[in-house]
Amino acid sequence: MIRNKAIPGFSTKNSVIQSLLLPVGAIFFVSILVVGYLWTSSEFRKLEEENARYEAEYLANQKSILRSEVLRVKSLLLREKEKAEAQLQATLKGQIEFAHQIASSVYQHSLGKYTDETIQQMILSSLQDVEINDDGYFFIATLEGDMLLYPPDLSANGEHVGLMFPDSGQDILLEIRELAKDQKQGFIRYMWPKDGKRGETAIKFSYVKLFEPYGWVIGTGAYLDDFEEKIKQQIFQQISEITYGTDNEGYFFINSYAGDLYVTNGKYFAGEKNIWDVQDARGTKVVQENAHIAQENPEGGFSTYFWQKNSGEVEEKLSFVLGMDEWQIFIGTGAYLDTVRNELSRRELTLADQVKKRIYSAVVVLGAALLIVLAAMWLIGKRLAGNMRLIRNSFEESVSSRQHIDVEEVYFDEFRALARSANNMIDGLNQQADELQHRVLHDHLTSLPNRLQGANHLNSMIERSVHSQAMVGLLFIDLDNFKEINDSLGHSAGDELLQKVSQRLQSVVRDDDIVARLGGDEFTVITGLLSERGDAVVIADKLLAAFRQPFTVENTELHVTASIGISLFPDDGDDAEILLRNADSAMYGAKRDGRNGFRFYTPDMTVEVRQRVLMTDELREAIEKGQFLLHFQPQLCLTTGEVIGAEALVRWKHPERGMVPPGEFIPYAEASGQIAQIGEWVLREACRKMAEWHAQGYSLRKVAVNISNQQLRRRSLVTLVKSALKDTGCEPDALELEITESTLMQNPEEMVEELVQLKALGISLAIDDFGTGYSSLSYLKQLPINKLKIDRSFVRDIDVDENDRAITRAIVALGKSLNLTVIAEGVEYASQISFLANEECEQIQGFFYSKPLPETEFLEYLNTHKSRREEMAEWI
Repeated sequence: MIRNKAIPGFSTKNSVIQSLLLPVGAIFFVSILVVGYLWTSSEFRKLEEENARYEAEYLANQKSILRSEVLRVKSLLLREKEKAEAQLQATLKGQIEFAHQIASSVYQHSLGKYTDETIQQMILSSLQDVEINDDGYFFIATLEGDMLLYPPDLSANGEHVGLMFPDSGQDILLEIRELAKDQKQGFIRYMWPKDGKRGETAIKFSYVKLFEPYGWVIGTGAYLDDFEEKIKQQIFQQISEITYGTDNEGYFFINSYAGDLYVTNGKYFAGEKNIWDVQDARGTKVVQENAHIAQENPEGGFSTYFWQKNSGEVEEKLSFVLGMDEWQIFIGTGAYLDTVRNELSRRELTLADQVKKRIYSAVVVLGAALLIVLAAMWLIGKRLAGNMRLIRNSFEESVSSRQHIDVEEVYFDEFRALARSANNMIDGLNQQADELQHRVLHDHLTSLPNRLQGANHLNSMIERSVHSQAMVGLLFIDLDNFKEINDSLGHSAGDELLQKVSQRLQSVVRDDDIVARLGGDEFTVITGLLSERGDAVVIADKLLAAFRQPFTVENTELHVTASIGISLFPDDGDDAEILLRNADSAMYGAKRDGRNGFRFYTPDMTVEVRQRVLMTDELREAIEKGQFLLHFQPQLCLTTGEVIGAEALVRWKHPERGMVPPGEFIPYAEASGQIAQIGEWVLREACRKMAEWHAQGYSLRKVAVNISNQQLRRRSLVTLVKSALKDTGCEPDALELEITESTLMQNPEEMVEELVQLKALGISLAIDDFGTGYSSLSYLKQLPINKLKIDRSFVRDIDVDENDRAITRAIVALGKSLNLTVIAEGVEYASQISFLANEECEQIQGFFYSKPLPETEFLEYLNTHKSRREEMAEWI
């Protein structure tokens, strides 16, 4: 590399400056003279061009002003028109709400006292005599098309609309009925004949609302043009008072397309004067020309004509006109061109004076600049030229190679200090680059290699494996139930656990294996070269053994297990992405096998992953499209045989596969978190059905709804239950929530507070699958529970298994001692009923009486079911 060497003394540099200074100065002086002449000529030429440009811009600006003013007025008119429509809609809606209140009041006060026919006549009579504005009225028709009330022709009351109106009218009334049927209420806009004007139609607004007790459509309407007329006259008067521009010469004019004059020159004529044939000084029929421009150009257009000013002079005028077809008018405004020319002349004189002043100032400045530049060339050139060249070259070399600048090659202390500062900056850049490189490739919590670095290392190991004909293993590690630790102990405890897990994993792997963290509670181990599949088994066993000792986190011992999935190169994939995906699938297989173990990847796992993704997407669509429905399984009193409740069970009606059993989709919903959305729908739907049944006279006491672990842990269940009860009108004592014993026992201390709040709402709480979750009796006493539900696994073999009989007998006795109701589920045989009755179990549920039924079949079951105490006596 060639470097600039410092040369002692300045004789060479000074001689160069002296040899260049005078020629450069002379050239600079001559250049100033030439440039000054050219600049002066250019300034005058620019003055002419500027005047021409300004004239064009000024005229264009005037046109823009005219256009914007007219558009502003049209926008004002359109807003007022929209306001008129909104006011009309509000008026019509208020009238119909009033009519609907009358009908509802008559119906509610007469229901049970008179026949439906009498009540209907009373409603029709009440609305027939109600006057609305000048010529408004209410009409009433059935959803089948029979006109019950039509004040314009009372003789037509009772006839079908097909006999009263032509095809166009029938279509409109059909559309009105469909609107009421589908949306219950709403607005409709249509063309309708005006009363007393044969063959003339106009826009009419109607508002209709369904009177549900009799399936009537109650409506009223009004013509929009009548309502708009008053608004239009008011705003026209306001526009007539608007002026703008020089001496307030600007004003607006408004004419109809037929020449009727509404506004001009600050006066309002209300359309009573027609100026269709008025001519200007050249004989042009101005109104006709403007009307033609407005109708032919939807965006508006310009016209010129000679018009008399307020001063009495006739001058050429430029106007912009714009049509408004909604009211069959055009709006315009204009400017007199003599005013434009006067402004242009004034500006030309001003610009000429400015150019002369600039030329004089430029001569003075250029002369002074010449002297200053010559002095600066001498001083700056002598002292800095050599050093700047040396520093620049040094900087270019140092920055590109991130090497230090050689300070000894730099002249002057100031520039040496600059070089040292640059060296410090380079040191900082090198350190930051190293830190950034580490952050990009390592996890900030555990300092392990991250996903990117792990993938890079795995790909490099794959390349080594190809050359050495060996295998490489990828072990995907996921901590079991880590979310519960986060939820119960907090994220700080979860982070501490992850750090200790990373340390323990690193302590048990081989020297040529690396541990990486993918994120969350997921880790990978990328092995060195393996000779056989069994080597991966040895590593997996060592990793699982590392979890056998508890982890101490925040002075608490935590027993944590892990599930491991294993994929091998080249058997299970040829790059890092595929191996990682397949190891992930194998890990899920290990979790399905009970966790705390490992599984090797097999091709059928990919199918399982696709099935999981597909099922998750289909569940999302099922939630959005409402493909779920409820079945209800009766719950009976064992003493009286009475149906005292029902359990609501969700079913999925798939559009292609038909009814999908819960066992096929509930596990996927729980894994994806969609169970919370499904559970919320089940709760609301069950409450809604219960409220409907009570309103219909059914005496069912309770409906039981299963609550998932995820719903309970979200800490928003109380709010959800309150909302469901309020929105559906279901009474709190008609709702029972079933929570599995295993869910309650996961964290009973935190569950107590939420269960107490739920109990305070007035609902019942039951422990589902009781006997399978290893409940603590001390916790059971603290929980605000109403009912124990014996798990079907104990009831199923109660006839043949003494252990099941003993457990069932103990649960019944426990319930009695704690004053809790006990219900047995899964009852299928009379012998089971006999045993449960002898043990004084209070309630039963199972296929012996009924399987879960759709709503219609369940209600039919309630209607036909009678107390079966006599029948039960045979089995008790």
